[in-house]
This record gives sequence, C-alpha cells and structure tokens, in this order.
Amino acid sequence: MRPIAPRHAFDTDFALDHAQAAAAEALSTPGTKGVYLWGPVGRGKTWLLDAYFSGVATTAKKRVHFHSFFRDLHAAYFRHRFSIDAAIDDILATDDTGLQAELLCFDEFHVHDIGDARLITRMLDTLFARGVALVVTSNYAPDDLLPNPMFHPTFVPTIDKLKRNLEIICVDGPVDYRSVGTSGSRFASGTWTLEPGSVGRTFTELCCAARSTGDYLRMAEAATTLTITDIPPLASVDEFAAQRFANLVDVLYDHDVRVDFHALVPLHEFGVGCIGLDTERLVSRLGELSTLPLQRAANTADGPAHTKGDTHY
Repeated sequence: MRPIAPRHAFDTDFALDHAQAAAAEALSTPGTKGVYLWGPVGRGKTWLLDAYFSGVATTAKKRVHFHSFFRDLHAAYFRHRFSIDAAIDDILATDDTGLQAELLCFDEFHVHDIGDARLITRMLDTLFARGVALVVTSNYAPDDLLPNPMFHPTFVPTIDKLKRNLEIICVDGPVDYRSVGTSGSRFASGTWTLEPGSVGRTFTELCCAARSTGDYLRMAEAATTLTITDIPPLASVDEFAAQRFANLVDVLYDHDVRVDFHALVPLHEFGVGCIGLDTERLVSRLGELSTLPLQRAANTADGPAHTKGDTHY
C-alpha cells in the first residue's frame, strides 16, 4: 500500500495547472500501486515529488536522485559481493539505526545503458518483492526507457513490470516553469557568458576524458561554486562528451551548485542540431541562468564575489 500525503501538502501560492492538479490528486488518494510521473522538462514533477515526500507521515521513507542513487547501488552491490538483497538493505537504510524505507521516492529515473538496465531490473524485482512503494519522476514514458533499438527489447519485460506496479501519470502542463525563472535556486544564480574564462575547469577536461557520474558527484559534494570554460556548441562534440556534460549539469543542478559557464556560443545556439538523449532537459536547466553580453562580462569573468565559506572549483 502506497502511503498518501494529505491534499493540503500540495497547497501553494501559485495555481496548479491541470496536469499538476491531477497528479496531486492521485498522490493524495489511497492506492495499492506506486506512481510514475513523467512528462516534458520543467512541468513541476520534482516539486510534486518533494511536496508528496514532505507530506507523507511515515519516517520509513527515502528520497533519492538517480545519479547518486545508482552510484550508491553500484558501490553496495560490489561491496556485498554481488548480493542485490544486501545492496538494497544498504540503500533503503534511512538512518544509522538501519530503519528500512517502505517508501522510495526516485527523482529523474532514466535508463540509457544496457549494463545499468540489467541492474535496474534486479533492483526493481527486489523492491517489488519486498512491497516497497515507489514514486518516480522521469522525462521518459515507460515505453521510451532504454531507447536504443538494439537493447530496448531486452528491457520490455521490466517496462511491463513497471506498468503493472505503478500508476502512470503524464505531467504535461503548458508551461516550462524553468523557462520563466521561477526556481530562485543557487544554480539559477549562475551565468552563461561568451567572455573567455581565465580560471576554472575546461569542457575538454570535464567531459572529453573518460569520467563517470561518480566523479561529478564527488566534485559537486565538495564545491558550492564552479567555473567551466571553453564550452563548444553541443553538436560539435561526440555523443559521449555531450552525455557527460548533460550528466554533469544534472549533478550540479541537483546539488544546487552555482556555476559560471564560459562558452563559445550564445546559450540559445548551444543545443542547436544536437539530438542527444537528455538535450531537452539540459537546455531547460541552462535556461535558468543569467546570460551576460560580452561587453558586460569583462568585469565578471571570474564570477561574482562569493560568500565566505564557499568552495570554488
């Protein structure tokens, strides 16, 4: 049985659009199934998940983000000598007492890699067998997970299992709320400028070498500000570098790190011609940044003054 959040948990000072209201109604209605919220970027899926998570009365709950969750799952899986049950025990622990989560809220679920897909299948089998309630957000409809046509058929049984165990709700309201600058986050206070950067980490260093999402997580956990320089048009780099940059921005966004991006093209041209898997979400998140004209950026090439205690990369 999925725990419910009271309907007032979704009360806010702005009006919910029809899709958000329908999702809030589902999350506040008793049901035996979990919930899979999917839809275009910026439609409020994460806000709905957070409101639901905060409103649920139980303490046996855990909210995770895909990147950090999967890093921890991999580590636990190897630490316990490939025992998925022992790995899930670690992952579901909500505190030092070992209290196991009965509700797992999973933000930005996606499956691009066949190796990840195999582990995800084992993870879901274990969670469903234990009766753990799942509430998931994704930019992908279940049928669009692992879209590579070479591998997709092998994941179809897992997709079918998701659809049997979760109520599928499309959150596709008319407004991309990121595009109207409503987040007020630290990440959104960052900048996108054409001024060359004299300090920081280059795009090539961060995204053209063989780096894992774990590398980006360690960076984000150690920093509150970051400068990235020499960012080329996304369509000019290979698909692996483009995906690494999307993963990097995902991690920085989720950890709310302020970033000053020094690029070779204006932001509105950056994603043109690129059809990478996560390009739409990447461009939407970057769209929250302030864009600085070249002539203004000369005084802020190293970014604005940072507060005491900031760690800068």
